[in-house]
Amino acid sequence: MLSLALFLAIAFVASAVATIIGFGSATILIPFAGLVIDLKAAIVLVGFFHLFSNLSRLGMLRQSLNNRLFLTYGSPSVLAALGGAWLFYRLEVRLIAMAFAVFLIVFALHSLLNPRWSVPDTTPVLVSGGLLSGFVSGVIGVGGAVRSMFLIATGIDKEAYVATSAAIAVVVDMTRLPIYVVGGDVEASYYYYIAPLVVIALLGAVVGRRLLRRLPGVWVRRLVVVALMGVAIKMLVAP
Repeated sequence: MLSLALFLAIAFVASAVATIIGFGSATILIPFAGLVIDLKAAIVLVGFFHLFSNLSRLGMLRQSLNNRLFLTYGSPSVLAALGGAWLFYRLEVRLIAMAFAVFLIVFALHSLLNPRWSVPDTTPVLVSGGLLSGFVSGVIGVGGAVRSMFLIATGIDKEAYVATSAAIAVVVDMTRLPIYVVGGDVEASYYYYIAPLVVIALLGAVVGRRLLRRLPGVWVRRLVVVALMGVAIKMLVAP
């Protein structure tokens, strides 16, 4: 059984890392939460942490928010998250996670081999990316990887990237979490984790922001691509 202290320490690291690379708090924490409760209940619990982690980042970087990307990419994300959350209890999560992992590996390898490659920030491209990330977020809780894949590839600066990603994540989380809660997969005894997770999310975001300021934008992009590869590999080898 994972101790509460260790679980919160991992959550702190997850929040700090996610503030630098724009995603990953849920991806890092869900496997460890899964040592406490089953996978679907872990996704619900970590969803609350994910929400407050992104709220912290958005609050600190709100002046860098790219409103056009937020609206064009975020709106379809919300709609797709609703559909994904509704299908959450009706689909085989593991199979979707594996298909998603293969997709991420292809993108990461392509980005590493073609560092100057970028995605045009046209409306059709952004809407397509928003639909995909929202759906994945609703079904397996780690749609931030797809969101980051699209946003970082548009070439926006690092602060705008993190702020915009956080803003979209907040809206998506506020859409999917009520559906999860109504599903009733989390025992009441586990809700006491939420309060300390909120505090940890804020502290991790503060540390992560300080590190983000010190890193050149090109390094942030490389870290994002490497993190995407790591996420994909972990999802493929997870039991």
